[in-house]
Amino acid sequence: MQQLRPAAKVYLAVVTVGAFAALGAAAIEMLNDPEHLRVLLVLAPIFVLSIFLKSRMTQQVDLSANVPILIAAYLIGGWSVACLVGVSAVVLDRHKAWSRVLFNNAQWVLMGLAGGLIYDVMGGTPMQTLPQSGFSPSLLGPIVVSIVAVIAVNAALMLGILAFQEQIKPATIWRNMVVTSVGPYFAYGLLGLLMAVLWSIGGGFAAALVLLPLLVARRAFNQYAEQREAYESTIRALVQAVETKDHYTRGHSERVSRASVLIAQILRMRDDRVEALRYAGILHDVGKLGVPTRVLQKTGPLDDEEFDAIKRHPWNGTEMVRGIAFLEEAYNGIMHHHERLDGRGYPMGLAGRDIPEFARIIAVADAFDSMTSTRSYRGARKVPEALNELEKCAGTQFDPAMVAALIEALQREPWTAVAPADQRQIDIELGSPTFDHDDPTANQPTEPDPQIAAQAEIAERRNERQLHRRQITRRGGWL
Repeated sequence: MQQLRPAAKVYLAVVTVGAFAALGAAAIEMLNDPEHLRVLLVLAPIFVLSIFLKSRMTQQVDLSANVPILIAAYLIGGWSVACLVGVSAVVLDRHKAWSRVLFNNAQWVLMGLAGGLIYDVMGGTPMQTLPQSGFSPSLLGPIVVSIVAVIAVNAALMLGILAFQEQIKPATIWRNMVVTSVGPYFAYGLLGLLMAVLWSIGGGFAAALVLLPLLVARRAFNQYAEQREAYESTIRALVQAVETKDHYTRGHSERVSRASVLIAQILRMRDDRVEALRYAGILHDVGKLGVPTRVLQKTGPLDDEEFDAIKRHPWNGTEMVRGIAFLEEAYNGIMHHHERLDGRGYPMGLAGRDIPEFARIIAVADAFDSMTSTRSYRGARKVPEALNELEKCAGTQFDPAMVAALIEALQREPWTAVAPADQRQIDIELGSPTFDHDDPTANQPTEPDPQIAAQAEIAERRNERQLHRRQITRRGGWL
């Protein structure tokens, strides 16, 4: 952010001016109430120290422990205290770019201003008066709404700077950063309420005790982040292994995953299912690790025996990832992504709605990427041509609803096909099979192999039992 785009400079200037105006008004009010100064002198050092309690949520999102202290500041002393507490973090701001320093601290000031004003407007009373008046349930409304306001201002400011500077679409920022952090931030915000209540009971020292649960929360969130990163590392290792063995899948798995997520978003699928689908898309071809390399890299047509080996890869893939507990519903997408709507796919010959939703989505994404990728024996089809081909096969090979969803998604977000020179060079260097079983124009309908179908059915029943057990456990039941 050192070299800001013109639009980002204007945005930063507006945010900074707003923050300075709030600080000026806060300083004037502080002079009129010495009690507010006492609150500031206690909370500002705690706010600064809490910088070191930042928790990692995801690769894109850090959860700041400053939020509960900021919320406690306006619950105890009002919006003016929150604004001045928020700017105190500048003393430890280690960013070298002046633009980041300005934006970060202006963000804290405006968050404190928004939360404090909302709390005041809704009739919230300073928590310092609780020993005399007692805690009233009527305060819950202003508290909750003010916390939501703090989170909303934080999200809006981040959406703005990333959209103007990084030119990331707001919808992408919302999905990848905002949605994943709202829940944890709100939970952190409730710690601010606890801090304010402790202040009303035992003063600043008692309020500082909230740092202890913050330490515990930080450890819990960091463990969660480490676990997620371990999952991602496991998946990347599996995909890299496949790509080493089968050059066709280089980048293919990521693109199928991306297209699958685009379809799911049009279908308004729940966030947890979208995440599971993303993993299923990445791992849909992992079973090719169990297919002989000579078959995967054969430069001529496949015979029946070789094609049978290819047809085993969905079942192989499901068996390989079965021990990864967090995948759950992704198993069905991996197992059945080569089923056809007319029942002439593999490994089990499922038809229509018997094919799991994840598999119907991945099938469309898989074929689409195959057609829009360049091969040594043919160029990549243009996106409109590939979509027309999918529409021709809708109702026989593909679910028409999934095809329509992909078309709608690509109208909103253009698709970047594989660079022809890069993919063609890979194919020339390593050889490429002339039979592309993911391409609907090359894929001939085939009856499922009875042995493969039987193995797949056993694996699918095992998947269903495992998923059922996890669902019961999550509901607090017993097996």
